[in-house]
Amino acid sequence: MGSYLNKPKTDKESEDMENDLLMCGVSSMQGWREKQEDAHVCLVDFDDDMSLFGVFDGHGGAEVAQYAVEMLPSLIKNELFEQGEYEKALVKAYMDFDDSLIEPPVLRRLRTLRLKNGKTEESGEKMLTWILKFFDNGDVDEKKLVETELAGKDSGCTAVVALLVKNKLYVANAGDSRCVVSIGGKAHAMSKDHKPRDKSELKRILAAGGRVSSDGRINHGLNMSRALGDHMYKTNSLFPNTKQMITALPDVQAIDLTPENGDFIVLACDGIWNSLCSQKAVDFISNRIHCPDVKLSLICEELFEVCLAPDTPNAGVGCDNMTCIIVKFKHHQKRSLTDDVEEESDLVTDCKKPKLDVTAPESVD
Repeated sequence: MGSYLNKPKTDKESEDMENDLLMCGVSSMQGWREKQEDAHVCLVDFDDDMSLFGVFDGHGGAEVAQYAVEMLPSLIKNELFEQGEYEKALVKAYMDFDDSLIEPPVLRRLRTLRLKNGKTEESGEKMLTWILKFFDNGDVDEKKLVETELAGKDSGCTAVVALLVKNKLYVANAGDSRCVVSIGGKAHAMSKDHKPRDKSELKRILAAGGRVSSDGRINHGLNMSRALGDHMYKTNSLFPNTKQMITALPDVQAIDLTPENGDFIVLACDGIWNSLCSQKAVDFISNRIHCPDVKLSLICEELFEVCLAPDTPNAGVGCDNMTCIIVKFKHHQKRSLTDDVEEESDLVTDCKKPKLDVTAPESVD
């Protein structure tokens, strides 16, 4: 069955946590995939009056996603963070993290994570390709040999990170994981999926020497245009790291939230969003989140069951790893349906019918 199991693994790893301001629930499920390549971080007490949440959807292995959980939170606390420049701090953290992935000590750590995850050494043919690419003169010293180890070159991850500073939410995103805020029951997009056929993304890819196939893949490989890792797509010496075929440069959005105008925050990988559009996911959560003593992680688990495909004939929708984080302010006061929330142009309008239908994925073109 290729990269899919004969039967899905539906065991879920779930956790709930809280502080004085908010509640958080998170869950992950392997599903039909042979390996669980998602990772996540939930730090409700990241700093004074700050919380940090992130979803990292790995591809080609889980090691970059796992390493992001280990290192990205500390990188966010940089000099810009200390100056209160949170949007710039997030951008710097993403780029510094990505740049570090080609350093020998980090490559060794990624290799350790890869082997721990049960992934074997790469084939001789694939390794030889990289050796020939980087070492044309035939001289291969120990440092160069470490650099040929493919973890971080043929693997990477999406990264959607939400930094909540008191009542201000900052969201950084690279890839096609997603953050959505429910405002008065309407889905408000806090991130944009980065796809190769998007006009601005395509322009950068072509300028860096890449190609986009008819099925929306870069050089017949990745179907996203921004990610951490994947350094085999970042080898054009004429361009900075922000201009490579695939870049780690995140988009960052910010919004003021309060218990009165923000219902809840959702971060999830595309295992959710390929099955449910943003509004349907918000509808699903809204119907459950106001129940007394509800566990937010349980809502995540129920969401997985809705998204999970009964089989894999199309090897796509409902067959991926699934990870979801739900964050809710405490002492939430439900708004009147007549309250104004946002300009219509700022709201996600990708689906309007409340009835759940997972027969077709949301279009991201």
